[in-house]
Amino acid sequence: MPLYWQRLSDALSALAIAPQHHPNLLAEAIAEQAACALAGHRAFLLIITRDRVLPRNLKSEPIQGWTPIHNYATGTTPMHQARIQEWMRTRVPLNDVPSSVAIARSAGLFRVLLREDLIEARAWDQTPSGEMLEMLGSGDRMIGALPCSETVEIVIGVDRAIGQPVFNHDDQLALARFMERCGPYLVRVLMSHGLLSHQAPLTPRERECYELLLDSLTEREIAEVMGLTPRSAHQYVSRIYQKLGLNSRAQLMSEWLIAGQIFEDMLPFPLHPRLAGARGLRCAEMATSTAAPV
Repeated sequence: MPLYWQRLSDALSALAIAPQHHPNLLAEAIAEQAACALAGHRAFLLIITRDRVLPRNLKSEPIQGWTPIHNYATGTTPMHQARIQEWMRTRVPLNDVPSSVAIARSAGLFRVLLREDLIEARAWDQTPSGEMLEMLGSGDRMIGALPCSETVEIVIGVDRAIGQPVFNHDDQLALARFMERCGPYLVRVLMSHGLLSHQAPLTPRERECYELLLDSLTEREIAEVMGLTPRSAHQYVSRIYQKLGLNSRAQLMSEWLIAGQIFEDMLPFPLHPRLAGARGLRCAEMATSTAAPV
């Protein structure tokens, strides 16, 4: 078995035993296994959402209304995280970050972008992201993005350390295969945020309550853990059911368990040209099998 297939197999095996009923830990595990599958030294999982941008504002809005709302990263210490947050707060806006613009401009396609796609012929240190990459000890970055709806995408980025080989086309296909094969786990992460197409977004406290529901705690136990009155806990639970389009805990658990089927119903995703016809990629194979004969 080629090494990259072995790494992919090992990463997916590790995800199968990840804490499924703890969405934040699951998201961190996905990022960690992405790094393992691609021989990277760190990785991150980012959820981005899009606000409506009026046509007349498109030229002044290079990122097309896309904004990161949740970030799960590996290989960063609390000090790194604090420095990244400070960097994002004080440096240039996303509209002026070439890699962010490249991701936004290709939205709607299942894609994996290499350095030349993200920053063209420039070196990383010639871009606003260079300082952050150097701080993290990263010499190269590859970004995969999966369009979950017109307004929600999941982004997985993998870094390689300074001195490691840069990512190539084989790595590009490997990340696409990884993202496709961990689709059910990605659906669960989205579900925990209320970001599937039939849901409404959950607040941080509602997400905390949602995770306790997954852990089979009673409303009284949820009230104790969250420091609420039983009445307030019941109101939280009712709002969660309403936002997720559910009527009961049984339905909540059922939807969680059928995440794989939900992901199957989302296939195939529209493909970036570089992934079209890729061997071992279901979206490419499904697109080929359904293509009209010439």
